[in-house]
Amino acid sequence: MVDREKVEREAEEIVKRFSQILEKYTFEEVEEYYILEIKNVLREDEEPSVDPSFREEVLRIAPKTRDGYIVVEKSRWE
Repeated sequence: MVDREKVEREAEEIVKRFSQILEKYTFEEVEEYYILEIKNVLREDEEPSVDPSFREEVLRIAPKTRDGYIVVEKSRWE
């Protein structure tokens, strides 16, 4: 069982030590910059262009195929 009082004491000690360490540092104001201009960085939608021989080429080089699909071995997570 967890000793609640012990955990609270340890947490207080951690915060106290952390605060002491932070007191050694001076934090200067740093200017922050925000990019507000919103741009669409995506390309315009177009009709996809696919090389008609791509499917045949992939199926040709695949180790095993069946009915126009690539057959792969089913594996389990280890």
